[in-house]
Amino acid sequence: MMIVRVFAAAAKPALVTGAIAAATAGGWFAFNNITGDAPTAFERLQSAGTRLLVSEFGTNSDTIVAIDPADPGGARDVIATIDHAPEYGITAALSPDGEAIAYTALPLDTPKPAPDAPAIAGIVAAGGDVAVLATDVDLVVPPVWSPDSDAIIVRKNTRCEDAGLSCDEFPAGAFELIRLGRDGSRTTITSWRSAAAFPIAFSPDGAAFYFATLDATGTDLYRVAPDGSDESMIAHLSDQVARDWRISPDGSALAYSAAESGPAPMIVARVVDLATGAISDAISTSALEAGPPSTGVSRGEFNPAWTPDGDLTVAALNLDGGAGAVTMSDLGATEETQNTDSIDLPLGWSPDGRTLAVRAVEGETPFEAGASHVELVRDGERERISDSSDISIVGWTE
Repeated sequence: MMIVRVFAAAAKPALVTGAIAAATAGGWFAFNNITGDAPTAFERLQSAGTRLLVSEFGTNSDTIVAIDPADPGGARDVIATIDHAPEYGITAALSPDGEAIAYTALPLDTPKPAPDAPAIAGIVAAGGDVAVLATDVDLVVPPVWSPDSDAIIVRKNTRCEDAGLSCDEFPAGAFELIRLGRDGSRTTITSWRSAAAFPIAFSPDGAAFYFATLDATGTDLYRVAPDGSDESMIAHLSDQVARDWRISPDGSALAYSAAESGPAPMIVARVVDLATGAISDAISTSALEAGPPSTGVSRGEFNPAWTPDGDLTVAALNLDGGAGAVTMSDLGATEETQNTDSIDLPLGWSPDGRTLAVRAVEGETPFEAGASHVELVRDGERERISDSSDISIVGWTE
């Protein structure tokens, strides 16, 4: 059973319990809501200005809260609490219109919880309604919203033996990227056996969906129409693993980081032009005045994140240890943060461009990585939002 609690502005949970049947799931969803006209905390958020939504992990449930970036240590609204199988947290994403949260989770009563156990894909609406769209998707792959907030893309990985495939030839099994409409529709937009597929993003107009594939030859980038037609390859991103994909605000480019082996192993942030497939380095070591740390990694650039204006912020390793967040623009490099004994991984900018969320990782190099915490950097100051490391970003409202 999955329990989703959506909190009202002025109601005690004990007074507002209700339940709805999730026919598409063949099970039950229970949620807390309130009858009458009192708004939920999620509804009140719509007029609260810029807020950061995060998911706080708990052993049996995750809590989604809203944080004021101008006052990270102040009071915060609890938007929803989602129960899950013990020790297996949810993945969640805020819709583009800010009025719904999509998530994947293992039900509390999952017989044998595991990372590859079938997960539920659900949506919590601002008014408190909870919809189950699927019960057979991947837990650890976040749902991706369509620009109109009417659908999400999720991934389904079927084990080779369950998919009727030779496990010697297809050890990873079969992969599907599935469009789940909030109207109950379900469409497989691409399926793969020879490679693992990873959903990335829609184009701003919703006409194309971008995804990556990973196999023994490396990582490739594809586009496909939302109905599954017109699939085509855009570019070969890396001979190895590419990840941390972020589409630019105008939809013209995709930033990512790619691992490269050899005598001098490195991780490099790059940008691919989505119209032409041309790839370029996101930044240069000369521009950053950086060099190889003592670990032997000649270059390290992680977690690219676009500013609202279309500039790119990345974590860049320093010659003498540590990594700060650096923004590249037409004016050159701007250091958003500076560290010598820790690493700041950009997680995303607020819609007004004033606040950068980072994951601050203890340690001078990735090889020495220790505990991490989410912190907000604003007007030259920074503040930790939780003493727990188990915090994930759900999205920004405005």
